[in-house]
Amino acid sequence: MREGGTSMKIGLGIIGYGGMGELHHKYAAQAGGYNIIGAYDVDAARRAAAAEAGGIRTFGSLKALLGCREINTVLVCAPAGRRSELCVAAARAGKHVACAAPAAFSVWELDQIIAAIGRGGRVLAVCQDHRRDRDFCVVKKLLNTGRLGRVYSLQARLQGRGALPGWGLSAGESVLYSWGVHVIDQLMWLLGYDDFISVFCRTCKTGLSHTENYCLLVFNLESGGVVEIELDSSAPETSPRWTILGDRAAACLGGTAGEGRTLLLEPSAEGRELPLPEPEETGDALAAYYENLREVIDGSGTLAAQPWQVRRVLKAVEAALQSAETGKLVSLKG
Repeated sequence: MREGGTSMKIGLGIIGYGGMGELHHKYAAQAGGYNIIGAYDVDAARRAAAAEAGGIRTFGSLKALLGCREINTVLVCAPAGRRSELCVAAARAGKHVACAAPAAFSVWELDQIIAAIGRGGRVLAVCQDHRRDRDFCVVKKLLNTGRLGRVYSLQARLQGRGALPGWGLSAGESVLYSWGVHVIDQLMWLLGYDDFISVFCRTCKTGLSHTENYCLLVFNLESGGVVEIELDSSAPETSPRWTILGDRAAACLGGTAGEGRTLLLEPSAEGRELPLPEPEETGDALAAYYENLREVIDGSGTLAAQPWQVRRVLKAVEAALQSAETGKLVSLKG
């Protein structure tokens, strides 16, 4: 992306211009270093919306967008069920690929994307955009302080009838993919990908849902301890967002803003209440995503969410689904 020692603008084309595509368009335009060339959507009304949003070009077909020489990077914001094939098509057309998460529904699908990207020497940037959530950064800071001692249980819960701030829930999509891939990514990135050795999972459909809108995952860690993730899009948000149990203290955080308390476990029955630490790495996740993507394509940065990390998360999801089907604990090793 450098010519004569100066950075060139990234020519961006957008596939899928629903609410997510429109949001990403806004952030890419604000990031600097991007020239938003145009967008394609199967829906003519959404193509018209793209034309109105900043006057970008609209393409009448996927082939036309991928054939545009001004576009060197494609952002895939189509419904999740189509993302993997669109990522492969973009990679085969010689484009860098940015994609909303999940980029694929299986490790096999993701491997096809990675192979296509590798053959063209391009970049694959999956938008794992919840690593900067304030509540998660509080948890990260708290664990790094060592205040809790040896942590033997970490519990993460998302509830809220699909209306949690910043957590989209795609229609007809299991919470394991809409929310689960992000929570698993957070915790694997925090605790270490190799530490997760097995998973037990239960899912169910509640109300009129046509897909799993409740999911409970229990991961065993090689370092000892347990990670529990509970996802429920139909229940009201009543449980703490995070509960962390250590042999010296326990922390309880309510809500995605990271409110809560830390209780020091002492011989007295009541314990001593301590303030939660202020996080250091919060910020606008999408702004950071586009800044990182620009730096990686420009050759001056390292990809924040590596494809191998995305693959580990999908492998955990596949193992969880296998556990839910068989009722057995499933290994993540091998």
